[in-house]
Amino acid sequence: MTDAPDSLQLRDRATLRLAVATVAANALVILQGAFVRVTGSGAGCGRHWPLCNGEIVPLDAGIHTVIEFNHRLLSLAVLILGAWLFARVWRDRRRRPGLFVATVAATAFLLVEALLGALTVLWGLTGDNTTVARGLMVATHLVNSLLLVGSLTAVWLYARPRPPAWPLRLRRQGALSTVLLVGLVGMLFLMFTGGIAAMGNTMFPSASLAEGFAADLDPNAHPLIRLRVLHPLIAVTVGLYLFLSLGTAWWLKPAPEGRGLAQVLFGTYLAQLAVGTVNLVLLGPIALQLLHLGLAVVAFGLLTALAVTLLAAPVARAKTPETARLEPA
Repeated sequence: MTDAPDSLQLRDRATLRLAVATVAANALVILQGAFVRVTGSGAGCGRHWPLCNGEIVPLDAGIHTVIEFNHRLLSLAVLILGAWLFARVWRDRRRRPGLFVATVAATAFLLVEALLGALTVLWGLTGDNTTVARGLMVATHLVNSLLLVGSLTAVWLYARPRPPAWPLRLRRQGALSTVLLVGLVGMLFLMFTGGIAAMGNTMFPSASLAEGFAADLDPNAHPLIRLRVLHPLIAVTVGLYLFLSLGTAWWLKPAPEGRGLAQVLFGTYLAQLAVGTVNLVLLGPIALQLLHLGLAVVAFGLLTALAVTLLAAPVARAKTPETARLEPA
């Protein structure tokens, strides 16, 4: 027996609300994780996981323990939301294959996210640890967080009443797939260097901008300090590519569905560039660090949404350099 249309609509609306809540909760966890880092609270529960200082609930806790424990509680809530979402989508996996594939990807990244968080604590990559390994872990964790946000964005798109087409048929998209894929990889690389830069700024704060630049160029400086100079350079490079690639993608496939997303993405990147510049000049105050990260999360989610929207648009509207030369002037 199949479900009645009204019952399916109610179920689909509930799934959409759950998908939106999961995206929002994960974004909040990412920002909360950054707050844990900048306040030096990562070692608030010691090297204990999933327990906190050997206790299920730390009763006699200082401020750092409270911050870290609350981060763990919200992370647990996100895991529960993810499991709930997966259970709902599993029921409709044949009726809504695009939603199912996106949810499977999101679930995988969510599990990896929990594993990276646990390893960070168990390996002691918190507190006063200033090793390169900690910087690489922070950067890797941030990249996985963005992949999680991107996959959850796809879940949200396919949970809507009018989802994009599925499958995307990437091989039939000409150069469009390559242009968008390079953009996504470029943003992930940018965020990887951003994680290293954030770790360097946290562990080795500078008293002034001039002192910070001098440390960046010092051959004897800590690797985390010397690597952080790459982030603003890569940010400008990736920004220029995104500007050109969005125009190219629109020329290859001018899908009206993506116009609004492209405009918002462009505005978000300009805001991100401005906030990043001010953040650098003011030596990274906590509020600006969180805003900078929040805009990065939004930008990657928008780029993912735009990529899926363009790739899902009717293939007949796509152009390739060869077909474009054959078109009449």
